[in-house]
Amino acid sequence: METANGISRSRLAAWVELSSVRTFLRTPLTNPADQQHRIWLIQHHGLYSAPLSKSSNQRVVDIGCGTGIWAIAFATEHPDSRVLGLDITLPQPKSVPPNCSFAVADAEGDWSFATEPFDLIYGRMLINSIRNWPRFMKCCLQHLKPGGWLELSDVAHRFFAEDGCGEADSPMLRWWRVVFQESSMSNGIDIDDTYKHAQQMRDAGFTDVRERVFKWPVGSARASTQEEKAIGDLLYQNLQVLIGGVTRTAVQHGDLRGMTAQQAQALADEAKRDVVENADRHGYYMHFATHVGQAPR
Repeated sequence: METANGISRSRLAAWVELSSVRTFLRTPLTNPADQQHRIWLIQHHGLYSAPLSKSSNQRVVDIGCGTGIWAIAFATEHPDSRVLGLDITLPQPKSVPPNCSFAVADAEGDWSFATEPFDLIYGRMLINSIRNWPRFMKCCLQHLKPGGWLELSDVAHRFFAEDGCGEADSPMLRWWRVVFQESSMSNGIDIDDTYKHAQQMRDAGFTDVRERVFKWPVGSARASTQEEKAIGDLLYQNLQVLIGGVTRTAVQHGDLRGMTAQQAQALADEAKRDVVENADRHGYYMHFATHVGQAPR
């Protein structure tokens, strides 16, 4: 029997029973990367959603691994696998299982790290890192084993309000467009790329492409399930950090045309207050999506 996410209940039960998982799900989090990791764990009922084969010695790469939290978790859960975590800076985890390693690499550059084909190429929250998605998809396909999988999980660059309020009534909506979207576009990011991933996978040559779009609430007042409540609470916390971090980076890089640093910071402060005071009233929510595609056999 499967859950709504297509995960077998036996696999879900086994995953929840792992002591490391139970500890992580109960531990208060302040690090944004850890908060995002927990959100995806709850959504997928595990570390991934691709229907991987049960063969041993699977080769896996985590593109844009950040702190290394996913790569370490996958290597721990699958001790017969070989896991490589990649990013433009090397993570410094306290403890790494023997079947997990890390390297510095740019996934839009030379794929010299791909000395052997992979069973799974995994990427999460890459939307502000990849500028040429069609090329990236083709590189992934080229370096997968026949029947291997690419899985991408990401946020969409859109922010919504259930009550239909506009920017005049919502500093958060205004900040999202003026700071988040504008700074992304000034760096060559297509803010609608997440919605295009399914077709981009098909165009690259992937088969059995699967798309799941999630509507995640900001806060838990309007959540209809325990999963939505948990995700809403985490997203609410994560957004508070995101607003400040994105604003500082945009100002430092000069990405905000016609806006001074003081104006940008004032808008960020308004947006954070708006989330605290009005997220439930406006019914703020975001779209996230997971795309999975298989290399032809």
